[in-house]
Amino acid sequence: MINIRAIEEEIEKSRAQLAKTERELARLKKNVVPGTKLYAMKKGNTFQYFLRSKGSETHGEYINKENRKIAEVMAQIEYEEELVGALRKAVNDLEQLKLSLESEPYTFAEQKLSEGKRALISRMYSSDEEYVKAWRGENYEMLGFKDTEKEYYTKSGLRVRSKSEIIIAEMLDEEGIPYCYEKPIKLGGKTVHPDFTLLNIIERKEIYWEHFGMMDDLEYRNNAFLKMREYENNGLYQFDSVIWTFETYKYPLNTKTIRGMVKTLREKLGY
Repeated sequence: MINIRAIEEEIEKSRAQLAKTERELARLKKNVVPGTKLYAMKKGNTFQYFLRSKGSETHGEYINKENRKIAEVMAQIEYEEELVGALRKAVNDLEQLKLSLESEPYTFAEQKLSEGKRALISRMYSSDEEYVKAWRGENYEMLGFKDTEKEYYTKSGLRVRSKSEIIIAEMLDEEGIPYCYEKPIKLGGKTVHPDFTLLNIIERKEIYWEHFGMMDDLEYRNNAFLKMREYENNGLYQFDSVIWTFETYKYPLNTKTIRGMVKTLREKLGY
């Protein structure tokens, strides 16, 4: 199913480009005589340019090399007039597509059934909002906390295992990216609990974020690399399905870098 949010973003981009082009076109037109057009005639391997008045059937006034800038401005005006028309059509076409999708066939087919019959069917499609809500509502068992472990909580009250995880969780919250904490997945025959599980709403698949925060420690580091290998062995690769972040005592989490990464993630995941 086409993503309506992506269409809305494309509409906004096209509108912005349309407004920019219209402003530039108005500026250029101030520098030319109203009612004149550029005429180009090929002569050998080059072109000759003429200014033609409206309604004239002659070549018009010849533009010599010294005045080539006039020809360039006139050509640019003609190009941008065509571009304005194309952009207006693109915006209109996208808006019509958005309207047609908002009354999409899945809802139409469902509404053709009685309420009693609708209660029996398996729906073939759900909106992004419905899909995210259902995903976040899934029950799962997190890893427990030992009594000896320090207590770290995010602003929303989620208990995590480190200050760095607080930072990551709160940045995800700030950007409106839904996530599950320590949601179990199967890697081969083994169950692991990624620090954060995100949802790519565009592709409707999960993305796993593992933060390795004690890379100074040799045993921890070896276990971290073993865990990464387990992801890869099960077809989950960095830049596609898994995110790795690291820190050491000397080189702690860089909040500026993480914030930039999370902002980029928001767009990539479709939020």
